[in-house]
Amino acid sequence: MKRSLAVLLAALVLAQPVMAQHGDEGDIALRRGLSYRDGGNAPLAAHWLGVAAARGMPEAMFLLANMLLEGDGVPKDEAAARRWLEAATEQDYPEAWQQLGMMEKDPEKAAQYMRRAAHALTHRGELKR
Repeated sequence: MKRSLAVLLAALVLAQPVMAQHGDEGDIALRRGLSYRDGGNAPLAAHWLGVAAARGMPEAMFLLANMLLEGDGVPKDEAAARRWLEAATEQDYPEAWQQLGMMEKDPEKAAQYMRRAAHALTHRGELKR
């Protein structure tokens, strides 16, 4: 009984990377994306950040948007980048508000985005207390 339990646990541990490729939660995909990015593999980083972004991770949305803006591992696509940034702002992600502000040509709208970024950042600081 103990041996079969140990074999079952070992199988689950070994199967975890395979399961992660086909339905992991956003935070696992985000960590994979960051790992590939840090390792210099931009196309795989973009893939995994895309998985995490699709699962609602605002940090992944922001990072993927910047990769799309720079053409880092993916073709440049400002429209797609803007969509990901806007999705991240729906979760009040400060960096996304700031990036949109820097991209905005209308000074009043840019200032509004920067104020939203500052406001969101203030709330992030309050949550960490």
